Amino acid sequence: MKTKWITPRTEIETFVPDEYVAACWGVGCNITAANAYEEHIHNPEEHRIGYCERSNNQVIYDDNEDGIADRMIETGTDGLGNLTCTIFNDPNYKNRRDISTVKVNDYIYWKTKSGSRTWHHQGTVMPASNMS
Repeated sequence: MKTKWITPRTEIETFVPDEYVAACWGVGCNITAANAYEEHIHNPEEHRIGYCERSNNQVIYDDNEDGIADRMIETGTDGLGNLTCTIFNDPNYKNRRDISTVKVNDYIYWKTKSGSRTWHHQGTVMPASNMS
């Protein structure tokens, strides 16, 4: 039997995930400040202690992982589903802010709505890439 020399070669296998996972950041609501604002505007909606201040309940997604925020939602809302968050530049919730300008460590103001109910939130954006 005659053997043939084969040139050694390296094969690299590329990992391809079977689903896309977006990068994301979390924002815990400063419920003391948020409830003070609600009281100031005579809004009966209060932020729940033990829930709203947890940064995994308000999530900012970078859907295409380019380092730019694309959307923000509030999750796990006691049967209300995921609520879209509207971002503002100011503590009076008057001037909308483009989500693409939000970065980690920014202090932001946002509003969520469900039916006739509205909540005003505020807090600091935290890195939380393991939340998506």
